[in-house]
Formats: sequence, C-alpha cells, structure tokens
Amino acid sequence: MSGKTYELKKNINKSIMVYIIGCCCFILVALVSLWFGYYKIRYHNNHELPTQMVLISLAGGLLLWEMIKAFRLKTCLPKKFKLITEQEYPALFDIINEVISTLKLSPIHKVYISPDPIAAVFIQPKLSNLIFEPQRYLVVGLGFLTQMDDDEIRAMLFHEFGHYAQDEMKNTISVYTIGQFSRSFISIKELKKQGTWETQLKAQLLIFTYFTIWICNRINRAYSKLAKQMEYDADDIAVKYVGGSTLQRALLHAACIRYNYEVLQWGLQQLQSQNIQVDNIYQALHYVGGYSRPSRRLLSSEVVRRVERIGKLRYEVALSQSTCKVREDAMGLIPFQTDSISVCSAYQFAQWLRVGFKIYARQKELDIAVLLEIHLDKKKHKLPLFDAKYRIMLDGKDIGSGNFIKGYTLKRRTSPGKHIITAYAPSGIISTPFEFEVEIGKDYKVEMDYKVYLKDGIYDVFGESIYPQ
Repeated sequence: MSGKTYELKKNINKSIMVYIIGCCCFILVALVSLWFGYYKIRYHNNHELPTQMVLISLAGGLLLWEMIKAFRLKTCLPKKFKLITEQEYPALFDIINEVISTLKLSPIHKVYISPDPIAAVFIQPKLSNLIFEPQRYLVVGLGFLTQMDDDEIRAMLFHEFGHYAQDEMKNTISVYTIGQFSRSFISIKELKKQGTWETQLKAQLLIFTYFTIWICNRINRAYSKLAKQMEYDADDIAVKYVGGSTLQRALLHAACIRYNYEVLQWGLQQLQSQNIQVDNIYQALHYVGGYSRPSRRLLSSEVVRRVERIGKLRYEVALSQSTCKVREDAMGLIPFQTDSISVCSAYQFAQWLRVGFKIYARQKELDIAVLLEIHLDKKKHKLPLFDAKYRIMLDGKDIGSGNFIKGYTLKRRTSPGKHIITAYAPSGIISTPFEFEVEIGKDYKVEMDYKVYLKDGIYDVFGESIYPQ
C-alpha cells in the first residue's frame, strides 16, 4: 500500500468516526430531550417552565424516529439482474472459481447477469456490514460476456476481485453504508420554515441533517480520491496474474463495447417508433465490433490513463487468439425476439448502423468540442475570513467544488451554444446565474467572483466575465 493510499484511508476512517460519534451525540441529546419532556409533564406543578418547552421533547422524538427508519434501510437489486447458477453457466463459474482460488478469497455468495456491459463485485448495504463481514455478490453484463474472450473475462475478474484481495473494500463498504443511512436525511434538507411550532418541532432533525450533509461531503471528497487509487491497485493485481498486455486489451475492449452498446441503444430507439425489434442485439453488437472502434477522444480519460499507466500498448498483442467458451455459453442464454410485428436481423441492423455511427460520433464530438476553464483567483477579496465550499453547476449538472480562500480552476468540455453557470451550497450561498454562449473550435476561460452580504451573512457567487483563450 502506498503512502498516499494510507493517508487517504486514514482521512476517511477519521471522518467515519466523527460521523459515528456525532450520531451518538445527537441520539444522547434526543434522549435527554425526551426525558426533559417527561419530567416537565410529570412535575409540571413544581416548576414554572412554559408548557411550550415540551416541543423540545417532541423534536428529540422526531429525530429518533427518523433515525430508526433509516436504520431499517433495505436496498433492492435492479430488476434487470438475473441470478445465474453454475449448472446454467459452467464456463463463467470455472473462471470465477479460478480467480477466487488464486487470490485466496472466500467464495462469492451469488452471481448475477445483466443486459448492460458492466462488471462489479458488490455488497448489499446493511448497517451490520460495519461490524460483520458482508456477503459478496458478482454481476457481469451480457454486453461483456457475449463479446470478450476468456482471457479478457479473466483479466476483468482479477481486477474486480483485486479490490478485495488488497482489503480495500472495507472503506467502500463503510462509505456506501453510511451514504445509504444518510440518504433519508439529505432528502429532507430543503424543508421549508412553516410556523413557529413546526420549526421548533423539526429543529433537531434539521441540525442533524446539515451535520450529515457536511460530513458526507467530506467523506465523499476523500473517497473520490481513494477510488482512483483503488482502481490502479486493482489493475496491478490483475497485471500480476494475467500480464499487462492482456489487461490493456481487456480495458480497451471494454471501453469499445460500452461505446458500441450506447450506439446500439440509440439505434434501437429509432426502430421502436416503427414497432421493429432486432432478433439478437448481442449478435448485432458482435457485428458492429468488427467495424466500429471509437477514437481516443471519445474514450474516457480515466480509461486512457489506466491503459497508458500499464505500459505502451502493443497492437499486435490485441490480435492474439484465446478460447471463447464464456462467449459461446452466453450467446446460448439469449432468446431471439419473435413477438413483434416486424423483426430485423442482427446483421441487417449492424449494417444499417454504419451510417448511424458516423452521426452519433459527430454528435459526441460536438458535445465535447469546447473547453471551458472556470477559474477563481486565490484570496480575491480581503473577505471571507474562512474557507467556505460550494458546488459549481454547469447547466444544472455538478462539475466540481469551489472555495473562497484557495481559489480553483475547473476544466470541462461542453457543446457550442448557450450555457448557464451557477453555484450551490446547502446554506449561506446564493448564486446569480451567469449566462453565456460559446462557439465551436474555441476554448474559453470563465472568471468567477463573489460578493459578501455581511448583514445577512450570505455570499453571492457568480460568473464575472468570459473570454476566448
């Protein structure tokens, strides 16, 4: 484990402990509030405290009730996940058992297949996972199973199980479980102030909600940095057992499959309006893979970084042959579509999509044709005296965090045309929308600024100017 990984884990564990201690403190305050309410009602003749103070007790009871509901969190698997057994899919289970045995891990609890091109070892979030070792599940998408050879599947599974081999998933389990527990509180952060009685009744709940938002943002920022490092560590495990060239081939092939699958879904939507179905979309995906290879510009920058981190890609290795037992078994699991008015063959659909790929690629290129650099100078004003953080939103989508003291530079690719930049924080921030228009073939820099309203204790964050670079 590198020193950077160790420090990131340490910061996450520290934040998790702060959250647990904070929850215990809020529970203690709520219990004291309930005791106070009981004491006030039981001995109301001995004191002159106003009866309205019983609301403090009710506020504590409301907080405890919401916590109890959150403790009973349950998550359901997506309906598209289908449980698969070793008898139904022996080729896949042979590789799974090989990987588990090589890495000396405990057996997987259940294996699912999904229509999408995905692969993940996961757990179902329960609060008991913070204490006991959770059961692990595996999901692999038919998008991968029907296109990859056995060596690529093996490399992909070594990567996924590599997270557990390095004992890194304890942090993931803790972060995910806390996130699920906190979700119900974060969802009520926008409660409006109604009347005096209702405001007092919800006071403890709202204070705990803002505490939850603060600590979850802190945990998520640290975990987002750790997650990237975890991917690299899992890649190193896979390289150790399958070799760098095989993992590179698997990473690139997976990226191509995801891209081609997106275009296939786009094409299927065009046919749905005519009540036409494709008899086997995974066979069509196989045909498409013969002529479609997205450009580097359309691939995820993180995938490119992971591939190049392993070493220089040798394209002759990508052409090497491997057994395809997993692919053959997967094709046998897919039923042909015959229940629609009109059925298009996979080959016809793939040939029709040749033109569609060009249209789709041009649109994707257009979506990232303009580079925006959103910038705020460090300590632009004498105020503020503290480092408040907020989120930068481009057309309503979160693109990164900003702060007043340290300043920031965020880079984001977008399409030509009109856009809006705003800022968001749970409290203390308002934002004047900054509208602008950009042209294709140019890069732009947006200068941000802010204004402090001392009387109200509020910051207005806004875009000051934009100019081409």
